[in-house]
Amino acid sequence: MARTKFSDLRADVDARPGANERLAAARVATLEEIRLYHLRHAAAVSQVELAGRLEVTQGAVSKLEHSDDVRVSTLRQYLEALGARLELVAVFDDDERRVPIHLGKDSAA
Repeated sequence: MARTKFSDLRADVDARPGANERLAAARVATLEEIRLYHLRHAAAVSQVELAGRLEVTQGAVSKLEHSDDVRVSTLRQYLEALGARLELVAVFDDDERRVPIHLGKDSAA
């Protein structure tokens, strides 16, 4: 079986018309859909380590990472344990407005 170098494959893709635009759109879509466990993996933190930081069980971390419905406060704690900050933004597609949303005690007065 013949092997092709990645750099050659990449050059072939880049040479196609509109490739840069399609790749940029794919990157944006991927970042918009990133899952919690991808963030944890990128931070090189195990579920056990994160559970310790959050003072919950490893199973609770796993359940959270696979949940389709998460409380904002729980998400905030999870992200803070990874060294991140949660920012909520309301996006109005009809006029492309982006409005920051502030919740709870840390809200701007």
